[in-house]
Amino acid sequence: MVVLTVSLLVLVELVFVMQWQDGRFSGEPVLRVAAPENEWLDSELTPYGIGFEKELLDRFCAKNKMSWTWIKTRNWAEAWEEVRKGRADMVIGLGSEPPNTLEIKMTVGPVYAHTRPVLIYNNKRFGVGKDCDIFERPVLLTASNVMADSLRQKALELDCSPRSVVSADLSMTPLLDTLDRNQARFALVDQRRFALWQPFYHKIKTAKTLDRELEYRWYWSERSPALNESLHRFWTDIQANGRLASLYDKYFGFLPEKTDHFEIYHLLKTLDEKLPAYRKAIIKAAKRTGIDPLLLVAVIYQESHFDAEARSSTGVRGLMQITTATAEHLGVDRKDPFESIEGGSRYLRNLYRELGDLGLDTETRWLFTLASYNRGPGHLRDAVALAKRLGGTGRAWLEMKTVFPKLNYERYYKDAKYGYTNGLEVVDYVERIRYYRYILHGLVILARPEAQELTSLVAASGPSLLVAASSQSIF
Repeated sequence: MVVLTVSLLVLVELVFVMQWQDGRFSGEPVLRVAAPENEWLDSELTPYGIGFEKELLDRFCAKNKMSWTWIKTRNWAEAWEEVRKGRADMVIGLGSEPPNTLEIKMTVGPVYAHTRPVLIYNNKRFGVGKDCDIFERPVLLTASNVMADSLRQKALELDCSPRSVVSADLSMTPLLDTLDRNQARFALVDQRRFALWQPFYHKIKTAKTLDRELEYRWYWSERSPALNESLHRFWTDIQANGRLASLYDKYFGFLPEKTDHFEIYHLLKTLDEKLPAYRKAIIKAAKRTGIDPLLLVAVIYQESHFDAEARSSTGVRGLMQITTATAEHLGVDRKDPFESIEGGSRYLRNLYRELGDLGLDTETRWLFTLASYNRGPGHLRDAVALAKRLGGTGRAWLEMKTVFPKLNYERYYKDAKYGYTNGLEVVDYVERIRYYRYILHGLVILARPEAQELTSLVAASGPSLLVAASSQSIF
């Protein structure tokens, strides 16, 4: 806990939204949150929900019969000023500890993520030759005081002149746009937030990762003892019951450790050259099954890279890599790409329906469906049963990511009804589709030129079950 001298006599508790009901005033307490715009709080790119920190805030407020409001600031210094003036109760996300000038008691919440500052550059320029190259020109910084502090700290370590550490505070998108246009040499950004944007800026690469470890936390005012107690209890519970880890996996668990620029280039090239031929078939399948068309595109790309002649060593064939038995059951010619799309999408929907007895939320049910499509419903049921034997619920994809690989080993698969399976491949399969769908959705949201075909695909398909479900919380 950070205890600062209280010289500002602000005795305001939470703001109340007042309403006149039944001859008296009643109201709902409102938690006031100050923070700059960022992808962790306000999710723009992801199809998987409203945003990691928004879901955390929603969960806390629902549990405590409150609502919350976001006070958008340009940087973290402004966020702390809102707290100092009594206009905000909390600062959340990546930031340094409260400044000494705050003069208000603040609680430092638990760490819920770690990150590092990364130096990025446009690949048309040179990266870092010698360490002091970083300081030869101004470095663009995101709206975070810890980035400037990290750069100055690095300059001191290297005994370099920090005179070039100057930059206006920027949010991630204008910073990346500036670098993408080759109008700056370097920028210093939060590694975790950059990972969400990097697939859409293939010219920008990482030059250097700084050693300093940074932390994501919530900081809240102690003006309200009730609020302080509720927040402490919330963080204790959410970390102990595994819901924080599941929420983190929902938004970030599919991101690769390192962005493969060639993979993204190949995805975009394939969509440009091959997607138009199958656009109508995908629209028809999406409308018939209610499946998000971007999910269908991601599955087809993962299965065959849109190669109608694709054939695997296990005997599956076609755009959606259907087995002979499944094709016969569905009554389709798996070698016909249009029938493959129709049959494969129908099979996905059937698998989804078969999971109705597991008590899964919609999003998790689709992830289980993808695992079932890849490895068969029998092996999925084996993994669910194993998760329960190991003390889990059998209803979380995060559990499956740990349990499925165990079915590679005899000590686990010997008691499984369907025996051995390569569980590592199952997890990789699902995570890749999650990643591809994230990229496809982001391209549409950002209205990139290469997304024109995807945009028209989504518009023509209409609302889908999975898109509608993307706003649902995992809680």
